Amino acid sequence: MEISRKRPVFLSADWHNLLFANYTVSPSLLEPLVPYGTQLDLWNGSCFISLVAFQFRNTRVLRIPALMNRDFEEINLRFYVKRTLANGDARRGVVFIKEIVPSRLIAWVARTLYGENYVELNMAHEIQTDHEGPSMVSYSCGEKGPCNRFSATVPTASLVPGPETLGSYITEHYWGYSETGAKGTVEYEVEHPQWPVHQVSEYNIDFDFRSLYDARYAFLSESSPTSVFFCTGSDVTVRWGTKV
Repeated sequence: MEISRKRPVFLSADWHNLLFANYTVSPSLLEPLVPYGTQLDLWNGSCFISLVAFQFRNTRVLRIPALMNRDFEEINLRFYVKRTLANGDARRGVVFIKEIVPSRLIAWVARTLYGENYVELNMAHEIQTDHEGPSMVSYSCGEKGPCNRFSATVPTASLVPGPETLGSYITEHYWGYSETGAKGTVEYEVEHPQWPVHQVSEYNIDFDFRSLYDARYAFLSESSPTSVFFCTGSDVTVRWGTKV
């Protein structure tokens, strides 16, 4: 039986003002990317890929404030997997296709220590607030300038998603997986409280998925997401990874 022991904390930060655009895709698109020892995690028989944009704040590495790079944006493209333990329990996790940040140093550290596909691009964000919190959120990125944009009008109402809802499925994968070669997978735990979800109906996604990611994702530029939502976010802890 596999015994769960908490690994030491590698990174802690505040993740704030998260935008999620969730697309239904064919499992065949993602099956070649599934790390060894895991399998696609479907929701009601459907396979999802998500574009996620948010703010890193107060970043601390090994409990030490990160010099010069404590606050920054990230935009990632991700999908969902699970790993079944020897006792039959399942760990539901995320696989990142690519993560975009504005710092070459941050990208290098993530690639080196976790094997994640981090890249550096120019990035920007805009947060408009009213007396009840964020009312409009926008993130952008690009090689020569922030020309790819994901923005949304944030409704006031939010709801803690029930266990069988799409909002719960998307936000409550508390493990990360990255492939490190043939039959090599790193697993790491990501801890945060359950996030209330604001369902978004007014949004704009102007992304060149072909150039940012790969030709196989070009169709997303012409596709409408199944859902878009916003989460205020919280503090987050990422523990050291281990090979599985």
